[in-house]
Amino acid sequence: MVKKLLKFVALFFFFIFALILFTPKESFYYLLEQNLKKFDVIISNEKLENKMLSLNIRNLDISVKGIKSLKIKKANIEILGLYNAVELQNMQLSSLVENYLPAKINKVDIYYTILHPLQLKVNGYGKFGDARVVVNILEKKATLILKPSKVMFSKYRNSLRTLKKSKNGEYTYEKSL
Repeated sequence: MVKKLLKFVALFFFFIFALILFTPKESFYYLLEQNLKKFDVIISNEKLENKMLSLNIRNLDISVKGIKSLKIKKANIEILGLYNAVELQNMQLSSLVENYLPAKINKVDIYYTILHPLQLKVNGYGKFGDARVVVNILEKKATLILKPSKVMFSKYRNSLRTLKKSKNGEYTYEKSL
């Protein structure tokens, strides 16, 4: 009885690993790109590299409604079923944003886990400081928590005025979607 149970568990984990390994990651990416076109978001100049457990993408140029909005040097997408993550590195926003916040973003981590199935979490790091965003899918609400850097305090104080300051020095913003 124990041998059959162990054999079943081993086969189950082998099947899950094989499913993760042979997931068509490039097809997911092209499906995402196709769905973004409906919102006039175009991704161009990207180079895809399919790894065993992830998809690496380099040199993404993103245009929104014909305006060049974002350049991403490197993106890494992991689709593991129980834990899915997107890591974006070296992002440069359009110069139009410079009046509100620094255009350089070092790293953004976006992840979704089955342990919290109704939340999408985002962590961002850059010249603006450290930011956390939690998107509650059920309530359709996004919450931003920002630990601003000295650059934000000196050059972008007007942007901080739109956020609510908490007692521990963090700034928060909530928006219903």
